[in-house]
Amino acid sequence: MASIWEQIVGFLASIGSNPAYLFLFLAFIFLLIIVIVVQYIRKIRNQDIWVHQAWGAKWKGRGR
Repeated sequence: MASIWEQIVGFLASIGSNPAYLFLFLAFIFLLIIVIVVQYIRKIRNQDIWVHQAWGAKWKGRGR
């Protein structure tokens, strides 16, 4: 168990000591966030839009 902790500490120390590693790590996190957001947006766009009856009695649907 201690060896895993030492590996994590060593990884974080190497990221903190080398700016190139820091930028690569931040770019990876940023790319991961973008991929998650894009997948979430695609999931939302594939769902039907629910309109309350009182508001959408004359609503004809999403114009595609």
